[in-house]
Amino acid sequence: MATILLFFAAVVLIGVLIYVLGAPDRHETMTEEEFEEEAKKKSLVGAALIGLDKAIQPGRTEHVMVQKSRVEKDGSTADGSPSATPAGEDEKLDPG
Repeated sequence: MATILLFFAAVVLIGVLIYVLGAPDRHETMTEEEFEEEAKKKSLVGAALIGLDKAIQPGRTEHVMVQKSRVEKDGSTADGSPSATPAGEDEKLDPG
């Protein structure tokens, strides 16, 4: 009797896992505009982690944030298409 109960519990657990893992992702149902809007939102957890990182490594965090803003700024041209050279390539090409 215990074996049957254990087998039934295992089957139910596997069924629940398949259901949960097979459920549609919330990002699948979003439009591109909704996804972009959500991606741009700043969260309190992210701000707390950045503040903690600034306290631990003050220079490194600022450097990473400057690089990220530079990549976002230089990442595309005026018409919205990707730039011809990847970010940072212009620094490599300039010998001086």
